[in-house]
Amino acid sequence: MPEPLRAQPQDESLVKARRRQIFLAACRVLARKSFHEATVKELALEAGLAAGSIYVYLPSKDDILILIAESMVAELVESLPAIRERTQGDPRRELLEVMRTALDVIDRYREAFTVLHHEVRYLARRPEYRAALDRIVDQYFSAVAGALERGRRAGAIRFEDERSVVEAIHMLCAGWATGADYLRNTSKETYWREIAALVEGRFFAPNGTVRNDRRD
Repeated sequence: MPEPLRAQPQDESLVKARRRQIFLAACRVLARKSFHEATVKELALEAGLAAGSIYVYLPSKDDILILIAESMVAELVESLPAIRERTQGDPRRELLEVMRTALDVIDRYREAFTVLHHEVRYLARRPEYRAALDRIVDQYFSAVAGALERGRRAGAIRFEDERSVVEAIHMLCAGWATGADYLRNTSKETYWREIAALVEGRFFAPNGTVRNDRRD
């Protein structure tokens, strides 16, 4: 591996733009080949960067997996204020919109998400990545759990264990990518209707009156 360039102080907006550039390039490369087949040089060229300069923004090839996870969760988190505004205090609608947004993000980067889903256990076994993974998981958990908690307080959503529900919802959304071959004759809209119906049938209180709570 070439000696990584030492990171120099840079404008935060430039670093953010470069990391976004690398993320999108990685998604394109991973649509063509596996993570282990892809090389850092190939990722850099796809991003329009010199091979060595990519190390200014990412310490190693494995950090691309962290970047993919961060970028996808960030797109979901950035959508939350607009979702809450549209749903006007109805946590059931909010939860469904959060799920739909997660599904749309997965669909946009379907191949990269599949690679991430497959490799995340490899990263989780490495101590140097645990803190970053925990932070990303916490952000994702909060994005989904907020609507769940508001729904439980309003008597509109029922569940026993919050972490189990978040994991179940995540797996339903993730199935669109991980089951891509099996679902090749299924449209995204059909898949969405099915998983939304599962959540509504299992977690939404029947004929519940939602108490409008906009305090948090």
